[in-house]
Amino acid sequence: RAGPTALVTPMRRVLRIGMVCVLVALPVSMLIGYLVAGTAGVWGALLGMGLAAFFFAITVGVALGTAALDVTLLGAAVLGSWLIKMVLLIVVLALLRDADFYSRPVLFVTLLLGTIGALVLEAVVVTRTQVPYTEPDLR
Repeated sequence: RAGPTALVTPMRRVLRIGMVCVLVALPVSMLIGYLVAGTAGVWGALLGMGLAAFFFAITVGVALGTAALDVTLLGAAVLGSWLIKMVLLIVVLALLRDADFYSRPVLFVTLLLGTIGALVLEAVVVTRTQVPYTEPDLR
């Protein structure tokens, strides 16, 4: 069985690179949102990117927090966090249902692109990170 380093090393890289990507993508998405829908587009982009970044951070945090556990428990934790994220998304969207300060299309597109970007980033970093398959027993 591979040790926790096999998961921790790439997930730390994913978190670091992901946060840099969010910091770069946020102003760009806010500018595009402004050009498309004015101030409401800025708020839509801010909400969409914020949700995508928050959900991305939850996934990485759960993976890092459960890295030392058995792979079955790790999988259950990640799946459970996915369920919690879906419930949170429904709650946030329900709370925003009647609000008119943001652009729904901009929020949707930003959330979609942010989520796809996070998934691609995770896949690329994890597959390109070189870590040992086993760790020596230091006892």
